[in-house]
Amino acid sequence: MASAVPLSLHHRLALRLALGAVVVALLGGLATFGFEMERVDDAIVALASQEAKAFEYHWPGPLVGTDKERLRTRLSAFLRDRQAESNQGHFLMAEVYGPNRDQIAEVSSGLPATVEPLLEEGTHRFPKDAAPWYRKIIVDERVYVQVVTPLFGSDGLRRGYFEGVYHVPQEQMVEIRKRVTSAVAVVVAAVLLTALVLYPLILGLHREQIELSRGLLQANLDTLAVLGSAIAKRDSDTHAHNYRVALYSVGLAEAVGLADDRIRELIKGAWLHDVGKIAISDTILLKPGKLDVAEFDIMKTHVTHGVDIVRHSDWLTGAAEVVAGHHEKWDGSGYPAHLAGEDIPLNARLFALADVFDALTSRRPYKEPFSCAKALDMMAESRGSHFDPTLFDLFARIAPAMHAEFGGREDDIARDLVVQRSRHYFFQDA
Repeated sequence: MASAVPLSLHHRLALRLALGAVVVALLGGLATFGFEMERVDDAIVALASQEAKAFEYHWPGPLVGTDKERLRTRLSAFLRDRQAESNQGHFLMAEVYGPNRDQIAEVSSGLPATVEPLLEEGTHRFPKDAAPWYRKIIVDERVYVQVVTPLFGSDGLRRGYFEGVYHVPQEQMVEIRKRVTSAVAVVVAAVLLTALVLYPLILGLHREQIELSRGLLQANLDTLAVLGSAIAKRDSDTHAHNYRVALYSVGLAEAVGLADDRIRELIKGAWLHDVGKIAISDTILLKPGKLDVAEFDIMKTHVTHGVDIVRHSDWLTGAAEVVAGHHEKWDGSGYPAHLAGEDIPLNARLFALADVFDALTSRRPYKEPFSCAKALDMMAESRGSHFDPTLFDLFARIAPAMHAEFGGREDDIARDLVVQRSRHYFFQDA
């Protein structure tokens, strides 16, 4: 058996690993994007809170009882000063609330008209501790942060609340996007690089698994062939019959266009079609003359014995179609179930043609082999009674070429051919 990993496996493994890597990279990228955006939000809120805290220095006195006009003037000055000083962002609107959450002053400085309706739609919350409350608003690809932060006096007591709409500059958002994009790109690249590194390791494990599977499969096939050959030799003193009928059957199945998985079951059935004869006594199985009615009834039980044998193995279950049906006839006169027409499984109908043809064209203790043409002429008389007429017509066209290649041969030609043909169906990655 070849030790190299098949090219088709390379393709499948590479495709699956690539798809897995892409999925993991996407998930990792999304997780990284979410994490980085949380960091961005935290940074923006920290800046907004820092700017809001600066108002405490602009208005160090108590808010309760303060002249509202005076407070608005100082609040306007605060916004104007912060806009001039800050290159990271600034407030476009500010409100001051007293400790009882009553509004004392409100000032707007350049707040876009498109943002105001969004502020009115939402409701803000007053924080219960020192941590600010915020929400992010995106309008026309511009980022605004509405933030509410408590104001404390030098004595540590809450004096009120500051609310503002903080504008994040486009330049800063560009930098943020670059940082997020870079972080996501690093994660995606790391995942893909990991997949690339893992590929040869996984391939090596697959190679070991494939070799083990091939070894087990080959052992099964060898056991199958040995068992079939043992039965064939007991019946006719030769095991070549099993190989030839397998080749005839596969040739006809390929001409029909049978699927590969069905051909695999056909091959198993061909090798084990007479396995039930192990339960038939030698006095009947090896009787040189014609069997009487009672003996023939016993001989026919080899079918049910064979079905019982193969159905004890999951791997051989598919072979039961041939084992159970290879003595059924198109007109329903066969045995054991008297199936007729297309009620007979296709594999059994295919095999019946191969089995009878090989029996006619091979030497037996009681007869000389018939020629290919003579055998087909004899079988033609049973077209539509014993054999599926459509399948017979097809078999009659392809049988001469197959017979010329391996028909009636008792040497290793048929064995070598069937091993070669079987590998295509059982070792498709070889």
